Amino acid sequence: MRLRSVLRHLRWYARELSGESAYDNYLDHRRRTHPGQPVLSRREFEALRHRPTVRCC
Repeated sequence: MRLRSVLRHLRWYARELSGESAYDNYLDHRRRTHPGQPVLSRREFEALRHRPTVRCC
């Protein structure tokens, strides 16, 4: 049981670190704060997420 817990936490950490969980977090946020409104598809989300932005700093 302890090994499963460690592996689950490592998986969570790796997903957070790599950004793999970003879309899941986005969906959770949209459902909680904007119920009934349309959400982006994963492809649209990733396109916006990786679009270069111009910043002064």
